[in-house]
Amino acid sequence: MESCTKIWDDVLHSIREKVGPLRFNLWFKNTRLESFDGDCANIVVPNVFTQVWLQENFTDVLRDGVGKLINQEGLSLRFTVLKSNSYAGDTAFQTAVSPQEKSIVEKSRNLSSLARNLKLEDFIVGSNNRIAYTAALEMVKERMSPFNPLFIHGSVGVGKTHLLQGVWNYIKEEMNINAVYMPAEKWTNEFIYSLQKGKMESFRQKYRNVDVLLIDDVHFFSNKQGVQEEFLHTFNALYDLSKKIIFASDVHPKTIGHIKETLASRFMSGMVVKMDKPDFATRLLILRSKAAKFEMCFSEEVLEFIAEKHGSSVREIESTLTTLSAHARFNEKKLDLRLVNDVLGDVPHDEGQVIKVESVESAILNHYNITRNELHSAKKIKSVSFPRQVCMYLIKTLMDWSYQQIGDHFGNKKHSTVMFALKKIKDQINTDKQFRALIEMLTERIKKGQK
Repeated sequence: MESCTKIWDDVLHSIREKVGPLRFNLWFKNTRLESFDGDCANIVVPNVFTQVWLQENFTDVLRDGVGKLINQEGLSLRFTVLKSNSYAGDTAFQTAVSPQEKSIVEKSRNLSSLARNLKLEDFIVGSNNRIAYTAALEMVKERMSPFNPLFIHGSVGVGKTHLLQGVWNYIKEEMNINAVYMPAEKWTNEFIYSLQKGKMESFRQKYRNVDVLLIDDVHFFSNKQGVQEEFLHTFNALYDLSKKIIFASDVHPKTIGHIKETLASRFMSGMVVKMDKPDFATRLLILRSKAAKFEMCFSEEVLEFIAEKHGSSVREIESTLTTLSAHARFNEKKLDLRLVNDVLGDVPHDEGQVIKVESVESAILNHYNITRNELHSAKKIKSVSFPRQVCMYLIKTLMDWSYQQIGDHFGNKKHSTVMFALKKIKDQINTDKQFRALIEMLTERIKKGQK
């Protein structure tokens, strides 16, 4: 095996290319790969702030990077703060860093604590998550729920964990019943430990005698036959007693690979609801709520810019605010749009950025048989205005242009006009299968045209 230093240098080299020098120096400087302990890599970081940020934003990247170099799948990471830099009353740390750094470290601890104790009142309800939120509350509040279980799915960072933990905390504070919240990985580890130590009876008693069971990240059960079998028995025991069960997963039950058909069937036997990525209005509400927890002042102009360009998920929103706050403090700069562009300008965009606007327009012109002049005109007849709205939607989804950019491109259209167009197209996609298929076809045609 290569030395830890060589492995870490290779991993950091790859990360530096992705995040750019500013973010690299802020978050990865003075970190090192200390050692391996079985299938666990020990990473040393300079302070608690760095530890929290790396855990929340780069765990997967670091795990995959190190695991690939040592040919080790399923690698776990352990972060250790340098003792000399610990903020737990250490004199050396008190004199080695600036007051601003101490404040940031303390703030990160507070935020980390909040992350482990997420409250329902802090959960921002929008069009993307309203059904999931309402269903979860109705399920725990009603004595006899009209559905059981509740299965919530959605991509990473849309707030599934916040909703489950929020419901769990609500139950603990407001209701006199026994509820357990547990990530599937922790449930699995506890099951294996109990099996090895001959404590299966107490394990089963613990989970089969609750009133509400909330299991997060159930896709983790994939390809774990023994674990699935035990969990299926736990589910059946609770279901037969009319106990309430809420699941969360990154994917729909049907698309969880290598899972028992009987367990997948149980997942889908109640209500299955998807949480989408937040729209602009919801992202802005989330940003305002999250920004209020920082000591830095985020102007409405800055928040709107982040909502448009760097807020596709709750996790990205939190990361962006943390990054900007740190840069403003470390560099003693005003937190304005200039700083935002300096800090986030090197953030890599997704593959949609390689698509040209001419390609999007060409697909629209060919399909709807209109001219470019008509597309960019002020005509409001449906045969022209609707293709224009579809074009706006595809530019937004494939190229991630801001609302202002799209409005300017189509003859200085207002911000609200663009938002209305995108909402109209999204609504039709959600209700019209044929139209959804058309959008998917146009999207594929545009992407293939870039190759």
